[in-house]
Amino acid sequence: MSEQDGTQASTLQRPANDDKEAWIAYWKSQGQEWRIEPEIDKKRQDELDEYRKVPPDIEKGLYPFNDIILDRADVEWLLATHENGRGPVDWSDESQRERKGLDLRGADLRYANLSKLPLAGMIGGLLPTEDKLEAILAEINLEGANLTEAHLERCT
Repeated sequence: MSEQDGTQASTLQRPANDDKEAWIAYWKSQGQEWRIEPEIDKKRQDELDEYRKVPPDIEKGLYPFNDIILDRADVEWLLATHENGRGPVDWSDESQRERKGLDLRGADLRYANLSKLPLAGMIGGLLPTEDKLEAILAEINLEGANLTEAHLERCT
């Protein structure tokens, strides 16, 4: 504990292996209590970063994550690095309520454990101003996904 401010200094280093408990403690020390998975490897980070850069093309039915299978670790990394590292939309902070959340249109999240994730503002389908004829291509596949206690405020 720091004598000046009464807070505990973070001394945890990145876990070197897939020890889930060590990663949970590490994420908590980083202020990302919603993260529970080991961090994805650099190759997967680069892949997800490239998908994220794909501009939506509604007329062609193209979206950043068309038919890409994502698991919780992928979504955690996407949230942590959202908007160049700004992180997920914190709905409890009123100044962030106009921010756009992750654009996961087209993603395959079947059976993913998304419980307790900060998904506020997520784009998972067409926006109200977009043509409804392409709606099926834009939808996230959430069949069997666990969304228990996930923050889904203002998702589309």
